[in-house]
Amino acid sequence: MQNFKKNAMRMFGFVGILVLSLTVLTTVFAADVIDYTNKTTITVDGQPLTADTQISTGKALEATNNISFPDSQQINEGDVLVLDLPKELGLITKLEFPITHSSGEIIGNAVTDPSTQKVTITFTDYFSKNYKDKVMTLKYAVRPNVTNLPESGKYTFQFGTDNFTLNYDKTDGEAGDYEMKYGYQDSENPNRIKWRIVLNAVQDKLNNMVIKDDFSDSGQVLVESSFRAVRYATQPEKIPNEAALLKLEPIDNFSNKAEFTRNADGKITGFTINFGDNWNWAMYIEYTTELTSELPKDTKVANVLEWSASNFNKSRSIEALTRLETASGDGSGDRTTTTTSTTTTEAPTTTTTTTTEEPTTTTTTTTEAPTTTTTTTTTEEPTTTSTTTSTTVTTVPSPSETTTTEDKPELPKTGEAMGTGLVIAGIVILSGTVVLNRKYNR
Repeated sequence: MQNFKKNAMRMFGFVGILVLSLTVLTTVFAADVIDYTNKTTITVDGQPLTADTQISTGKALEATNNISFPDSQQINEGDVLVLDLPKELGLITKLEFPITHSSGEIIGNAVTDPSTQKVTITFTDYFSKNYKDKVMTLKYAVRPNVTNLPESGKYTFQFGTDNFTLNYDKTDGEAGDYEMKYGYQDSENPNRIKWRIVLNAVQDKLNNMVIKDDFSDSGQVLVESSFRAVRYATQPEKIPNEAALLKLEPIDNFSNKAEFTRNADGKITGFTINFGDNWNWAMYIEYTTELTSELPKDTKVANVLEWSASNFNKSRSIEALTRLETASGDGSGDRTTTTTSTTTTEAPTTTTTTTTEEPTTTTTTTTEAPTTTTTTTTTEEPTTTSTTTSTTVTTVPSPSETTTTEDKPELPKTGEAMGTGLVIAGIVILSGTVVLNRKYNR
């Protein structure tokens, strides 16, 4: 009897463990989508990229991926597709954007990541419900990847099913004699713009120098920790560009001379630096602004720098424009629908009726006195009248239409319903085992 109790408790424990193990097995994990065709186009200022199109460092291009999936490729909610950029191209900034159907339904969410040079799409359940003729299109900005382009020349690469030639012109830009300014989106935050300024690359003597900057355009405000202003020792030759200047070590940081302009919210929208005499020093100023509101696609954000010196007749200024890069995606799918129309036509029915009249015979007999007897017999020829009536009845019923819609069986909901039930069952069985064990041990 004691052995029976022990065996029973062991059996209960084994079944409980088995049920909990099955719970884990019922969970459906996200999968990588690998069966697709990617037809890619690349444009420069709206024109197709060709081997004759010269592309300089930092030039923005637009990549378009037209992606189609075979019906056999199942795409469930949470599944992921990853596009690797060719090493000759680089992403500009991290962008997160939805891929939508024309109805507004979201097909998936995409992310462009410059740190990995990958575009990652995470799907919703749209393609699991619309599993036929699945297509989508992605558009986003790229530029030459200077890390993998050591010198000017033509570089051939493949992106998707298509081959391209990049006619690359490696250049570090030109600082100009007195001022240079440009900006670009932060690679991790598309709402931030990094601005760079080179002043007095020619290294002239500038008396009573005053520097002013206004970046209030498009609602920009300063990221205060980003501001830096430095000067460099006089060099034998003019500073050719920013890259050459950054190879030098600055001899002074004059950031604390900046007086900031603030808006009604207390945010910084510009600055003024009363520097004083510049004794043949090149200067470098850098800072980051942040956009306070979302702007339309391809918006160009302006930033104006002005400076003056008492030994110059008038002040000088430069306006820098930075285009905000954006991305977009759309797609569609379908499901199987079969429509069957049935039309029934009855054959015509003919009814024939024949009426025949019997012949009619009339006999008249007249008898006179015995002297003269005359018998007259009159016989009418038989008359036959035949009447044939044909009636045709045709019945055409109205078409009855039957529509059959074949819905794809729903995919498992990651084991939610069955998993929950199995967990409860496992807990109940294990609890029962513990109770029985305590009872019999007493």
